[in-house]
Amino acid sequence: MSTLHRWAIATPLSILSALCLAAVSLGAWAYWSVDSTAERALTVFLGVMFAFNLAVSISIGADRRVEDIPWFRIGSVVVFFALACGVAVVREGL
Repeated sequence: MSTLHRWAIATPLSILSALCLAAVSLGAWAYWSVDSTAERALTVFLGVMFAFNLAVSISIGADRRVEDIPWFRIGSVVVFFALACGVAVVREGL
């Protein structure tokens, strides 16, 4: 797999992960003082999940050993986005 093809896969995933991480960070900064302990814990968990997504997304493009489409890495990013949606719904319900 060429470098261009790896980064073509990694770029949209990285941008989406970075935007979500930025939104969680901005929300944590703005509402930390008014959030409950449970909401703070879920906010930190969301931040960790999006940071993991960003790291895995970048690793898709940066890993030169990738010879085929990295379905496992792409799948893990998708699963963590779905999990983050569930955590966000639970957080809003608090």
